[in-house]
Amino acid sequence: MLLDSPGASETTTSPASTRKRAGGRRSRTGCRTCRARHKKCDETPGACTNCTSTGRTCDGYEFHRLPREVRRPRKAVVGITVPGSLTHGIHWVMNADEQRSFAYFQHRSMPAFLGWFDSSLWQTLVLQLSHAEPAVYHAAVALSAVHQDAEKKGMPLAREDLDNTWHRFALEQAGRSIALLNARRTSQDPCLREVTLLCCLLFTLFELLRGRYDDAFRHLHGGMHILKSLGAHRQRDSAAMSKPPVEWCLVEAFAHLDVQSSQFGVGGPIWFTDEQDHIQLGNGKTPVFQTLAEARQAFDRVMGTVLEFTAKASGSTHSQIASDYETLYKKQPNLRLQLDTFAQAFNTFRTKYSPQLSPKEQRGADIIYLHQRAATLTLQTCLLDGNEPILDQYTPEFENILFLVNTIMHAFPERPSVCFDMGIIPPLTLVATGCRDYSVRWRAIEMLRSWPHREGTWDSNLCAQLAVHTMRVEAMNNFNVDVNGRVRGGRNEPSLRSIFLTVEDDQRHARVSYFLGDVKHEVRIMLEEDIHPS
Repeated sequence: MLLDSPGASETTTSPASTRKRAGGRRSRTGCRTCRARHKKCDETPGACTNCTSTGRTCDGYEFHRLPREVRRPRKAVVGITVPGSLTHGIHWVMNADEQRSFAYFQHRSMPAFLGWFDSSLWQTLVLQLSHAEPAVYHAAVALSAVHQDAEKKGMPLAREDLDNTWHRFALEQAGRSIALLNARRTSQDPCLREVTLLCCLLFTLFELLRGRYDDAFRHLHGGMHILKSLGAHRQRDSAAMSKPPVEWCLVEAFAHLDVQSSQFGVGGPIWFTDEQDHIQLGNGKTPVFQTLAEARQAFDRVMGTVLEFTAKASGSTHSQIASDYETLYKKQPNLRLQLDTFAQAFNTFRTKYSPQLSPKEQRGADIIYLHQRAATLTLQTCLLDGNEPILDQYTPEFENILFLVNTIMHAFPERPSVCFDMGIIPPLTLVATGCRDYSVRWRAIEMLRSWPHREGTWDSNLCAQLAVHTMRVEAMNNFNVDVNGRVRGGRNEPSLRSIFLTVEDDQRHARVSYFLGDVKHEVRIMLEEDIHPS
């Protein structure tokens, strides 16, 4: 077959020769339908004549297009195998920008979201539904766009930027997803609730990456409301349930985010609606774990209960704790017993099965152990005020938390920019805000700054800034530091408790609120643009 070149005469042709294709660059404007069909669009406002004259539905025009880029091969964080049945499974109109973003989602975002543990949510369910449901597909594309833009910039502090082409494109894609869901609102399709739940989950992560925490938690709570109405939060304990209302991995994902959100003053564990739902690891029977997944499920249950207690205690004033101290003090040892019972069973599991674990499973086991130690430390100190000298005796354990985090970081060379589960950020934040030795705190802050990333609701940049401003608030209120870098506050000084950082709507400022004694104070601060070491 002869290939025509510009200016060449068309003298001889072979019967097998193909029709000559017009040269020049393809237009990047035009309606979605014409672009998908590789046809020149007449661009008639509203709906193009090229579509309507042939009986086709014109899918309208794009308001925002992504900038062109030089293609650079990027290695996936963790491989995800796409089943052959899904390779050509998308049957709706897609433009080049959507295809490009979805490819990034499939090869970069989803592997990163797996983070510390394997999950059928990202490895199976999301992949299947994004190929079968346009609403999920567009939600995934929106999430991918903001993720890709954040990675390009080195994961700075999450912030919405409406002047950014990637953000405008992402918002348009999210709007398409919501419109598709609204169009099916009255549908009796039994798959719709799972589609809606998955979109809620993707929208939650999407808003977190844009720094819109209120919007993220609204999507999260909307999904949890659906789960509760279906009774899905109880399906783990209903062995007889042959047809669960939704996939368990989806319930589990919402539960993890819900537990995380409780530490931000919102949410409430959906796994523990009633007292009988609480796990009872302290009943004299030590559980036996055969797999890492079994150990993680058991820890999730006890961790949710502990965090529910510690979040409430940490958010209470000194007088509130004093008035309810007897009840809190009685509950604290029971929770400690549950943690100790889990620790005993988990140590037995690691001793027996550690040689059989893959490198990723080893890392996951290290994360569980880190969180178990951090949860124990939080439980021991949550009723104490920051100016109590007895906290000095916990400094070695704070340092041990740093040692465990450092070991995990060095064993994780391909660190993802976004993880779905909690990893090292919450334990580092605990050290950076709770240890009385400022030199230990600064080491934790530098570790947060050394790996800018997000773990579910936790942003390492924001946590580092919270820790720095916590020390400034302590300095403002005479929490003095001696020559050895240790806090020296006396018992007669007002207690400093319940420190929260709330990002304002402009995303340039934040409010640091805290209680000094029983009086609430608030300081408005400017969020730093770049806190990473050069």
